[in-house]
Amino acid sequence: MSPFAREHTIEHPADLASGRSKLYQVFALALQYPNADWVDAIRQGELADAIATSLRSVDATLISEFDRAALTDAGTDDDALAVEYTRLFDVGPGGSPVSLFGGHHLGNRTQTMEEVLRFYLHFGLERDPTAHELPDHVISELEFLHFLTFQQARLEHQGEDSRHYLRGQRDFIERQLGRWIPKITALLREHEASPHYVELFRLLDLFVQHERETLSTRLDADPS
Repeated sequence: MSPFAREHTIEHPADLASGRSKLYQVFALALQYPNADWVDAIRQGELADAIATSLRSVDATLISEFDRAALTDAGTDDDALAVEYTRLFDVGPGGSPVSLFGGHHLGNRTQTMEEVLRFYLHFGLERDPTAHELPDHVISELEFLHFLTFQQARLEHQGEDSRHYLRGQRDFIERQLGRWIPKITALLREHEASPHYVELFRLLDLFVQHERETLSTRLDADPS
């Protein structure tokens, strides 16, 4: 079964957090190296449909300029998207044209890694030594936000206070992911990236900035 095929319906206020959690997870999956199964899911529109459904559940305005054709464009042959992923994101002798590591965009890689790890440890997460991605990789950071929103949803479904996790999401986006994702979207256009990755990161940037604003508004209204 495709990991993109599962949909959800917002029925309970806490399900908004569940929808956001699902969206972080889908973006993390979508940014893995595109093997044959991913390419097929992209071409069949499963990724596009999963993102559209999740964005709509969060805020319908987020899909006002949704480009489904771009998201389903996996290139002219089965290897095209993998070749493009390697061209853009894989580290070569001179570094990758578009780094997926936050520390490469924020000026001090060591300091960024240390702060990211402090966030993870604060919320009870330790780095898996067998993990493929480093802590400041976009997939790692999206999975962290998936975890925080999942915990928020769990508490809200139980009628408990979730502000600890809300503050963690806001602070992490403001200090980390929300600062460097816009730089990737600009770099992708500069390097004439495939429509698929341009649209994928445009939507991710749109969602992350929406998160930044709505979390700040909610916490400002109820700071206790």
